[in-house]
Amino acid sequence: MIATGYEFEYPALGMVRVNPRRNSNRISARWRDGKVYINVPWGISESEMMRALATFEPRLLSSRPDILYYDGQSFELDGVTITISRQSYAPNQIITQAQLPHSVIEVGRNFDFNKPDTSRTISNMMCRIAQRIAADILIPRARELAAEVNRVPVGWSISNGHRVLGRCDTNGVIALSYILVFLPPQLRDFVIYHELAHLSEMNHSPRFHELCNQYCGGREAELTAMLRAHKWQVYR
Repeated sequence: MIATGYEFEYPALGMVRVNPRRNSNRISARWRDGKVYINVPWGISESEMMRALATFEPRLLSSRPDILYYDGQSFELDGVTITISRQSYAPNQIITQAQLPHSVIEVGRNFDFNKPDTSRTISNMMCRIAQRIAADILIPRARELAAEVNRVPVGWSISNGHRVLGRCDTNGVIALSYILVFLPPQLRDFVIYHELAHLSEMNHSPRFHELCNQYCGGREAELTAMLRAHKWQVYR
């Protein structure tokens, strides 16, 4: 019997907030602050609530915002955790603290998480944090992988573009986009291996793919598909 509110993780929808209501005999669900809020009659059984949620699931998935941010949200990235929280001391500002291993985005109480403009601003703040910490996270790993495959680029840099994930120029300098901070480790490594392969082959010839596939342990096609399907935590 559900008599108090609580939150739980639903596989297809993410975080769900259950709100029992004494004076209601109907079940409803909607997105709010990046979560699904389901209102249920006081005393309903959990199994009945879950059946109703399964019924709502297709509609909720079709109406799900592209990117969801909410108070208390935490992004556990490789090398840094970024947490979003509410603050009231500067209600009209969104403030960032970019540092390792924990960075913070504090959202003023006057911002509505449900509004697209708020999501865009938070996304921009996430990117600013990534730009500040990218070199400390990405370049040491890139050097490890270069040594692993016995390649020595002329240099490494971090680029501010977010559409092109990596670039190797004709001088042998490899630039990695700060946006790689938002990739899981195996996909970060894949992008780095891709650019290392360009040290030998500047185009995407069969020889290039053969070399890149070798660096990736035979997983180039698999990792390419994973990268294409990756759901970014920020707008790109």
